[in-house]
Amino acid sequence: MEKITLTELVNSINGELLKEGKKHVFVSAGIDSRKQGQDGVFFAIQGENVDGHHYIQEAVDAGAGAVVVHREDIAINDIDAAIIKVQDTTEAFLDFAGYYRSLFHIPVIAITGSSGKTTTKDMIASVLSAKYKVLKTQGNLNNQTGMPLTVLELNSSHEAAVIELGLCEKGDIFKMAKRLRPDIGVVTNIGYSHLEKLETRIGIYEEKTSLFSGFGAKNAAVINKDDEFLKQYESNDHAIIGVGIADGDMKATDILQNERGIAFNVNGEEYTFSLPGMHNVYNCLFAVAVGKMLHLTQEEIQKGFNQYMPSKNRMDFRDIAGIKVINDCYNSNPDAAKAAIEVLSNAKADGKKIAVLADMLELGEQAGALHEEVGVYVAQKNIDQLIVIGEQAAYFAQGALLGGMSEEKIMHCKSNEEATEYLLQIASEGDCVLLKGSRGMHLEEVLTQFEERKRG
Repeated sequence: MEKITLTELVNSINGELLKEGKKHVFVSAGIDSRKQGQDGVFFAIQGENVDGHHYIQEAVDAGAGAVVVHREDIAINDIDAAIIKVQDTTEAFLDFAGYYRSLFHIPVIAITGSSGKTTTKDMIASVLSAKYKVLKTQGNLNNQTGMPLTVLELNSSHEAAVIELGLCEKGDIFKMAKRLRPDIGVVTNIGYSHLEKLETRIGIYEEKTSLFSGFGAKNAAVINKDDEFLKQYESNDHAIIGVGIADGDMKATDILQNERGIAFNVNGEEYTFSLPGMHNVYNCLFAVAVGKMLHLTQEEIQKGFNQYMPSKNRMDFRDIAGIKVINDCYNSNPDAAKAAIEVLSNAKADGKKIAVLADMLELGEQAGALHEEVGVYVAQKNIDQLIVIGEQAAYFAQGALLGGMSEEKIMHCKSNEEATEYLLQIASEGDCVLLKGSRGMHLEEVLTQFEERKRG
């Protein structure tokens, strides 16, 4: 973070200065008392499980020179730092990030969607890095506290920022976009993630497209024109760039794919990408569209594709004792699961193709039907063995049976440990294994234990 004065801090969050400390200039801001640097600002966020107000002294001891609070029962005189009171520290943290973002006159690209947003974020950042110094969202810092933490990493060396926006509660995308004020917004698709919170796909569509609510003549919305909901999106206020395979301003044609990756043509220009799967064609198209808007050449965009590195646990291909493992266990939803299953289906393997699927969370009342639908898809893709884990996993199994998969090829496990033991029994050299599940299922535990046991 660049230097921010106490006056700027107070004004940007509409705060009340209860106590003036010794420090009047700050060079960092955060919400974790354990990670406070010298001359930092500590925002005492009150979450579901942890209340930052309980860790104010720890933050000050670690170097915080200012503390932002919203509770009345703070022992002000005992704290050797500036104390600023606001109505809500989470909103204040967003406001501060919004002010800080306004200090930088660089293109900011925001990405959201039901699936593919992290891969798309990484692709766009990689492409833009061929020409610019780029800041991008790291890990899962895409919520109301993660987005500000990312923005506050901006410094004078950055020439562009690529920020991912995720969803926890209804209204989150609007709140974050309002502060972030992106120049370009990307919505990858409208799927089934967060049905539990938003109830319908129309609700998901409205939430995701609220990213564009503040857009004007200088802004551009990049959307998946093949998506049944997004293809209907219209606006007279800002530019809309549609990408797709069937439709769009930027269409992928002459698509070739194998286990080494994909090749395609966009408006007369040829591109290749090292990861397989038709879903990655869409992810690439978003990166091409943004790259072109920011004046990159075909050569620069291709350089970005060549140097792409996926985020942890996303389409990470490994060889474990002669077994090909597709580690895609960071998160899951119906569309993402089908895309991963397609990659497994198309993979070259001398032996069996084994899908390990864990529950897809936050699907609400439609969870059973959606898990069953994915199970049917597994059967249709000629997968040799299906291992399922979790409470909803019975619906995966049920769907696979309905799709024609024989019962002896399906194993329902109650835990990651049980799944690991079974996978160790059936997987052998030449096989190909896919790991796919929601983040809350911690499917990476299966990968870790499987790799440790196989490598000995």
